[in-house]
Amino acid sequence: MALDLYIMENGQPKEWIYSIDSNKWVLFSEAFELFRSRSGLVIDQYSDIKFSSGLENLISAVKSIVPKHGKSNTIFLKFIAVLESAESKGKPLIFVGD
Repeated sequence: MALDLYIMENGQPKEWIYSIDSNKWVLFSEAFELFRSRSGLVIDQYSDIKFSSGLENLISAVKSIVPKHGKSNTIFLKFIAVLESAESKGKPLIFVGD
């Protein structure tokens, strides 16, 4: 299982920027559930979801769970950096599930 994150162009994945394997999925699932409860949008391992903007809610959800994960913080901080970079550059993203 993998969930890959790409820069999107013309509605299609173009440039791979991050991958969430099954181990990371376990760590990120709490943030994705929090994001779902705030936005109504679902990020799961099997579906694709596109973001043309509005990553702030997802970034906030991930940041909110970082303190709970001690040694795993670097995984979260890397993911946050990828999301913040795309958001600041106005790059649309697509999560591509298996």
